[in-house]
Amino acid sequence: MVEHVIARSLDEALDCLNQHEYTILSGGTDHMVQKRSWAGTKPLFTKPVLFLHQVKELYGIKVDSNVMEIGAMTSMTCIEEHPQTPTILKECIRQIASPGIRNAATLAGNIANASPAADAVCVLIALHAKVVISSANHTYETFVEQVITGPRKTILKQNEMITAIHIPLLVPTFHAFYKVGGRMADAISKISLAGFIYIHNGKIAEFRLCFGAVGPKVIRNVEQDFAMLGKDIEYLAMEMDSYIDSYIEAISPIDDQRSTKEYRQMVAKNLIKKFILSFVEATNG
Repeated sequence: MVEHVIARSLDEALDCLNQHEYTILSGGTDHMVQKRSWAGTKPLFTKPVLFLHQVKELYGIKVDSNVMEIGAMTSMTCIEEHPQTPTILKECIRQIASPGIRNAATLAGNIANASPAADAVCVLIALHAKVVISSANHTYETFVEQVITGPRKTILKQNEMITAIHIPLLVPTFHAFYKVGGRMADAISKISLAGFIYIHNGKIAEFRLCFGAVGPKVIRNVEQDFAMLGKDIEYLAMEMDSYIDSYIEAISPIDDQRSTKEYRQMVAKNLIKKFILSFVEATNG
């Protein structure tokens, strides 16, 4: 049997982390695959496992002051079914794995696992979401994109864990989530795009594009996104090709078992074009 602790409260979980190094297990949908071994043998965990499934403080969704707070152990299914969850996040969750996986998987686990192909992370960054990180000694907030530093790497220290996700509930003028995979269901993304546009007084007040599965972590070209602020829809349509060329310069796709860098770069261009044209059409229609 794998050496483990089943925490009964958040204080107990944080106290455990303060005393020893653990592998934290929430839904386990990533960890159990990564650590699997031969049939009939125990998973290959190199550290004791800290189970969080009995920590009631980590479950549930609250909405206050236009911010949605999602507990770290809240399942993807519960998030997708909540009436105030942003539509783009609902659309993303529906395309993640199977219903059985979504019943166990969590956003906190998706973030902490730090996969470059994590669809939900792509959407959370587009939504300007933050994570709440706690230890026995302190609690602080930071943006999702600042937590992940590379493939399977985060800023989380040995004694820290994600306890909640905060999502601002700014309703976009237009949004879209596109996922390109090897098949229609249960596919890891070859490339994904989450886009968010907010128009105020006829001008672009927020413009965010985030790409997944094209580099060591989710990519957002902040400089190019900021260049769109204050522009009108006609400008976006007219300068679309120039914007796409500038944006693609920030993307350095990778070759892996799912696809080639050339394919990813071509699809990235097509997805940006699709996003902009769909936005212009929806706005002018």
